[in-house]
Amino acid sequence: MKSSKILTATLSLALAACGGGGGGGGSTSTSTSTTEPPLTPTPIVTQNVGLWRGTTSTGRSQSLILFEDGRAYQLYSAVSDPATTGGVIIGSASGTASSLSLRAVDFSWEGHASAMTTIAGTLDGAGNYNGSATYDVDASRNFSFTSSYRPPTAQVISMADVTGAYAGTDRTTVLTIRADGLMRGVAFSPDCAFIGSIAPTKNYTTLMQMSLTFQGGACTFGTQTLEGIAIYDPTLRTLQGVALVDTGTRVALFLARKS
Repeated sequence: MKSSKILTATLSLALAACGGGGGGGGSTSTSTSTTEPPLTPTPIVTQNVGLWRGTTSTGRSQSLILFEDGRAYQLYSAVSDPATTGGVIIGSASGTASSLSLRAVDFSWEGHASAMTTIAGTLDGAGNYNGSATYDVDASRNFSFTSSYRPPTAQVISMADVTGAYAGTDRTTVLTIRADGLMRGVAFSPDCAFIGSIAPTKNYTTLMQMSLTFQGGACTFGTQTLEGIAIYDPTLRTLQGVALVDTGTRVALFLARKS
């Protein structure tokens, strides 16, 4: 398997877009930016992707998303609360038909410092991926997990399903998505605007690649463009997005519900 570059080990605390960790800043405004930036989307090259879903020994739900170029995202929930985001592990994968390992960074959304970890597991004939995560420094964060492969046909949507207006659970993030995948919004502060785009992966319509470009001003990320993924849940009508700065040191993560 082709592996993408390993994330840098020089880490900062994970930040939630423009407002600090844990889901945003103090403002609860849902108004959009007074100056809307023009929509100039970053081109997205769609790829094949694999999806595994399961649970950890620490009582969390998890989803592992693996791109054909080796990029890997392992999103996990809060303990005993599948509906609440706990954090995301991002890295690059390598392996064979029967084993898969990740060298990655855990960006916690629960106040823990970002940390390097190694995830190693085995793949069986039924498509199950089971293994463990070992942290470089803090062994108390180690965990094991079990997960099963979720086929692309398990849930199929169209861009029409994703199109619409969304609001973050704390009402400090608002965004709109057009039928062509272009998006515009405000993240965690009424003075932090962003533009972006999403496009379904080649084989999963609910898993999309995402690009976000922040527009400066009060934005923690200045005018940087972040690349990542978005997951749409048609049952809950929620969009979860995670995007990484190009140095691999910080992420922007949001969870928003469609109006």
